[in-house]
Amino acid sequence: MRKIITFLIIFTIAIPTVFADGISVYLNGKQLSFEQEPIIQDDFTLVPFRTIFSELDMTVQWFEDEQRVTAEKENTAITLFINKPVIYVNDKEIALDTTPIIYNNFTLVPLRAVSEAAGAEVSWDGVTRTVTITAQQSEFDDWAKQVLALTNVEREKRGRKPLKWDDSLAKLATAHCEDMINRSFFAHDNPDGATPFDRMKNAGISYREAGENIAAGQYSPEAVVKSWMNSQGHMKNILNPSFESLGVGVVKGGKYGIYWAQEFATLK
Repeated sequence: MRKIITFLIIFTIAIPTVFADGISVYLNGKQLSFEQEPIIQDDFTLVPFRTIFSELDMTVQWFEDEQRVTAEKENTAITLFINKPVIYVNDKEIALDTTPIIYNNFTLVPLRAVSEAAGAEVSWDGVTRTVTITAQQSEFDDWAKQVLALTNVEREKRGRKPLKWDDSLAKLATAHCEDMINRSFFAHDNPDGATPFDRMKNAGISYREAGENIAAGQYSPEAVVKSWMNSQGHMKNILNPSFESLGVGVVKGGKYGIYWAQEFATLK
């Protein structure tokens, strides 16, 4: 079954040893930025959990009553507890050399441990003080970029300028796909009433014009772009000459098997 739709227009205190001044973190060649700077505890680098897990394309949750962090993606489930020196990977308990903590109201987790638990490789360059994380990219990462390429083919056929990929819009699109799967709905507005524009604002994305396409059930980039191009509203977004940037989300699961989202914007 296929569907498409368009829409226009923490209490624990721990004191770290030292701030990780001058440490750079790269994931698949991209330098990461954190709201709370990384810190060093017990000679290990700790970073905000939401940022690192989101960059690793994992769905994250925080359970304040239990002081528990979870992250999931495909066949991997990770659980950590504040001030407990263990990490659970698919229910297997593994000892940690340092503990997750809450610092300046941010939940911080050991960077190497969580990255390796997610299947990534981690290396440290002491000369440049650089952490390099290499994560295997899923087929869906390629599919998202293929949707961008196919969208630009349709635009260029009609004399429109190609759209540029935007990571912040891609994260927003992926998060909405995950939300539709996790809360069993298919709509632009989520069950809390947040519109695509609300979600952009909440994500700190400033834009002059924006739009969203969503779809479900199409099992290839070609199929989903074709579906959108066969719908007047979706096609209007794809061909809008004012849009400059695009992010695409593709997530497997839920009632329709696979969910897609395009987030268009002219960013400020």
